[in-house]
Amino acid sequence: MNILITGAKGQLGTELSGFFKRGTTPFGTPSFLKGAHRVVETDADELDITDRKAVFSFCEREKIGVVFNCAAYTNVNKAESDEALAFAVNAAGAENLALAMHAAGGRYILVSTDYVFDGEKGSPYVEEDACRPLGVYGRSKRLGEELSLKACPNTAVMRTAWLYGRSGNNFLKTVQRVCTEKGAMRVVNDQFGSPTFTEDLAYHMLLLADRPECGVFHATCEGVCTWYEFAAEIACLSGIAAQISPCTTEEYPTPVKRPAYSVLENARLKALGLNFFRSWRQALSAYFAEN
Repeated sequence: MNILITGAKGQLGTELSGFFKRGTTPFGTPSFLKGAHRVVETDADELDITDRKAVFSFCEREKIGVVFNCAAYTNVNKAESDEALAFAVNAAGAENLALAMHAAGGRYILVSTDYVFDGEKGSPYVEEDACRPLGVYGRSKRLGEELSLKACPNTAVMRTAWLYGRSGNNFLKTVQRVCTEKGAMRVVNDQFGSPTFTEDLAYHMLLLADRPECGVFHATCEGVCTWYEFAAEIACLSGIAAQISPCTTEEYPTPVKRPAYSVLENARLKALGLNFFRSWRQALSAYFAEN
């Protein structure tokens, strides 16, 4: 089978690609990896997913049967002033790939976000909870979910949160850089979520690739923390002697409001016996043990 990984140069795409290259994962070898696959990797400079004609032409030419869509516009703050591009990539781009997979009779795995929720529930969100995104980024990702599910019934939407990995830019690397350069950092302590290692998410994407189940799945590491607690643990495991100070969201304003409590419950994965996510602390320790 021919497989397409979009956003292959990003942190999640790189992780997923590495699993295919090695033929296994740190968690074992899922059945999907045991197949005879040809993996095609693209990024924005090789395939413009916002161009429907180009997407169809590419998928037909390469005979793509499964798409792992790791491409996304993820700059939450910048999206507020760059709305057209955010919606083009996260909504139209996602739909284009879904339509191409439906035409090919293929499988579509779309990565989404906890930011489709407003954070007002106060307890972990399950897949059936109503979505109320607060900003352009969340709205564009939510529309991408809806369009994709409508365009291709064989779609699995995987909502994740607070993602970090070895490559690309992420909160973990920002903490390391700022703490190293300045020796101190203020981080909000009233926003709650579940930091998720790309290694864990990529593995679960493979688990769903050859499953028949469709629709929305929550897919994050287990446990809850604040950005401040996450940053403090990063600094500790990095061996960086820096002062991490807590602050409130009000003290650290941003162009868009973030959900105060966007913890996701992996309810559907658990019901299927497919939830093998580690606790966020275990996953973070594994990241540093491997790097």
